[in-house]
Amino acid sequence: MYLDEPRSDITKDINVLSFWKAHQYCYPELASMAQDILSIPISTVASKSAFSNGGHILDQYRSSLKHENVEALICAKDWLFGIKGDEELCL
Repeated sequence: MYLDEPRSDITKDINVLSFWKAHQYCYPELASMAQDILSIPISTVASKSAFSNGGHILDQYRSSLKHENVEALICAKDWLFGIKGDEELCL
């Protein structure tokens, strides 16, 4: 059913979240998958401070975040902003 629909105009700006919200009853399985994939976890830590390396050295004594969460934040920062050649990573 979904694949039989005409293609969207890719030259227009498309809000993917709005599209799947509007079509959630037509394509419930796909809308559910889109919700899982496009959702962003909410954190109480401000994004700027979460992605900032300057002066923040995380070690076993000075971290309130789980190791997996710190790794995910650093990975997300790299994906969003890239790694600079002179930037050093401290874990």
